Amino acid sequence: MSFWLRINMFFRSFFLQAGWNFVKYQNLGFAFVMVPFLRKVYQYDPEMLPTVMLRYLETFNTHPVMASFCYGAMAKQEESVAKAKSVTDYKEQVAEWNGARRGLSITAASIGDRLFWGTLKPFTLVMAIFLWIALGVNFFEDMGPEYTPLLSIFTAPAAAFVVYNAIALYVRWKGIKIGYESNESSCFGLTRFDWNRTIYNAKRMGIFFAAGLILFALYRYFRFIEVDIDFLARAVLVIFFVCISFITRRLRIPNVYLYITSVLIFTGVCLF
Repeated sequence: MSFWLRINMFFRSFFLQAGWNFVKYQNLGFAFVMVPFLRKVYQYDPEMLPTVMLRYLETFNTHPVMASFCYGAMAKQEESVAKAKSVTDYKEQVAEWNGARRGLSITAASIGDRLFWGTLKPFTLVMAIFLWIALGVNFFEDMGPEYTPLLSIFTAPAAAFVVYNAIALYVRWKGIKIGYESNESSCFGLTRFDWNRTIYNAKRMGIFFAAGLILFALYRYFRFIEVDIDFLARAVLVIFFVCISFITRRLRIPNVYLYITSVLIFTGVCLF
């Protein structure tokens, strides 16, 4: 796979869910991403493309970021299909391709949901709140707009956005290459990383920051004798989103919606 072909597939990967549907989920986006590679593989036999595209238009559903491993792996498998020397060999290669597609998409979805939506997004949210505190944005008290610079308010959400997307972009880019260069013995590159340990460590760090945030909130509260309504309102807001995150997870609602909503509300609270 050439560098420019990989770039083409990388940019197309951002449109994976553009054609999402309730029948075959991400199949249209998956086929769209793979078109440049398929044209290259079958450049001397273009009449095969319609038949090949039908396979890529079958049901496909996985995590949008971790899907990059699927692109690379399916590209590698497609090369074996294209080199089949007989009808029997062709059917066997197609069967292997289908098995790899189903198995890899399920595995990638499981890892991606736990890593990006269940761990990284909540972690960057807590990180943003800590940055607000470090920059002097007092989330727990109403200090007035004159004490809350706009630059400080927007720096924390911007940093959380950059951290999350830097990791996501790296996985999108690297996954294509790793999936293409690996084989079934390493689950097309997925086993090259200790995902469970990464998720575990990220969650532990998230708990550490969340505990620190709670301790800071308790300190701010008990420092004053009188009850601070502004502080209570902000503390309740934090606890509310923590509780809601457990509910949305049980209902299998993507945490991305909760993440975006909470960032907007927290930013609005600091502004007004």
